[in-house]
Amino acid sequence: MGSRVSRRVLLVVLCATLAAIAARIAAPAEAHPTKPSLSLVCGSERWRVKTLQDRPKLYSAKPKTVAWLAGLARPNLAPTDRSNFERHIYSVEAAATVVRQEADQDLHLVLRDGPAHMVAESPNAPFCAADATAYRKQQMAKARDKVRDCSHARIVGVVFWDRPHIVTGRAPNAIELHPILDFACFSN
Repeated sequence: MGSRVSRRVLLVVLCATLAAIAARIAAPAEAHPTKPSLSLVCGSERWRVKTLQDRPKLYSAKPKTVAWLAGLARPNLAPTDRSNFERHIYSVEAAATVVRQEADQDLHLVLRDGPAHMVAESPNAPFCAADATAYRKQQMAKARDKVRDCSHARIVGVVFWDRPHIVTGRAPNAIELHPILDFACFSN
């Protein structure tokens, strides 16, 4: 009787092993964990602030120049949450000399006005700004659709203190307009 039980146990183990091998072979490649493509990844550093997912109360847009923004004193300690200053919306007229998509899905713009320069960013809303209000997601998406190289543009965006790092067009104080809420090209 003992050999019958051993054969049954062996048969069950063999069947289970064969079923596991068959399932592994039949499983589609997507079922196995892989590193996600960079084209599918949204940003990370202060991302909720950069994409208005913290749902801030923002002040009305004010016209300023790239030189004025790039000339502001940078705070000694970079904020982790939204600073009061980062509730301001500014409108600048400048040339959009570089427009490229980054790995975090943002469109990166370099704004130039004479020797002054700074960065503006247009996130991929609503995909990368899920928790922003419907109004802000729509505003960001409409602005992104209009972004392009332009020798005379008006860019409206929320001021943001980025960390100082090497990036094309960065202002000396690392200030940005992030996110862009409106973009208009007046001439090429």
